[in-house]
Amino acid sequence: MKFEKPPQPNPTENPEPQETETAQEKKSVMQKLRDQVVIKESAGEDATKEKIALIEKLYAIDYTDGEKKAFDDWLTRVSESSAEKPIIVNDVEEVARFLPQNGNYRGEKINLFFKKEEFSSDELRAILEMFSKDNPSFEISIVKHGNNLISVGIGDKVRNGSTILDGEYFGHYHPTQFKLENEEALPSCFTMGLMPSAGDIKGFLKHFESVKDGTRIFSKNGYVFIKPAPALETEKVGQVLGEFSQKYFDLFLGLNKLGLKSDEEVIDYFRENFEFDIEFHYFRQRKT
Repeated sequence: MKFEKPPQPNPTENPEPQETETAQEKKSVMQKLRDQVVIKESAGEDATKEKIALIEKLYAIDYTDGEKKAFDDWLTRVSESSAEKPIIVNDVEEVARFLPQNGNYRGEKINLFFKKEEFSSDELRAILEMFSKDNPSFEISIVKHGNNLISVGIGDKVRNGSTILDGEYFGHYHPTQFKLENEEALPSCFTMGLMPSAGDIKGFLKHFESVKDGTRIFSKNGYVFIKPAPALETEKVGQVLGEFSQKYFDLFLGLNKLGLKSDEEVIDYFRENFEFDIEFHYFRQRKT
């Protein structure tokens, strides 16, 4: 998933202790946000901002001091790399061992560059499969910059602002950490982390050259292969995307206003509305 978030202050710049929000205060804030969503939607206004704020409160999307320290320690240990001076590896298992275990809470663009004789599609898929098997709480992405060079962008718990889209966007990972409200009423692929988000679609349309041969979204349950159409009517897509964005965030609130449930319905929806061809591939032993 991807939420459009405003820049966040760096916690290291404001070390003063913050008051802990009580359960009652949190409940009150959430109710106010729910009321604001209802008021705006009743007036035909966009309530995306309020929905995102509500989702972040509902699922307590934050970082513990331990998570922050672990990420900082990893960043201190990991080798510096760039497209000009990548980390040389012999196999994809080495790539997986370099990746962090906690999300990029800093809001900085952080990428690792790796080089080997050649990276095949099977090998890149293996990296994302290895990473996804333990259901990490943050996003990563892989971009191929030629046959022998890749970058891995390290994202946070809600989006990945690190991705360098000047190559082939092979794919990215969606975490599935939340216990969703009214889960049984939601599309199964959404609950499994495999539905393209509103942010994903915007990115695919904006950077078509990077995804023209197809891209993938992974989770602990499998992956979905997405191949966007080369040319769409801008006005039509803009309207449909706006409607999808509103209803997509409703899913996190337990509301299935899209009216989709099965993979087949989701496939038809994306084909009819965005001219995307999508294919679901599940890891049988991990499907939950």
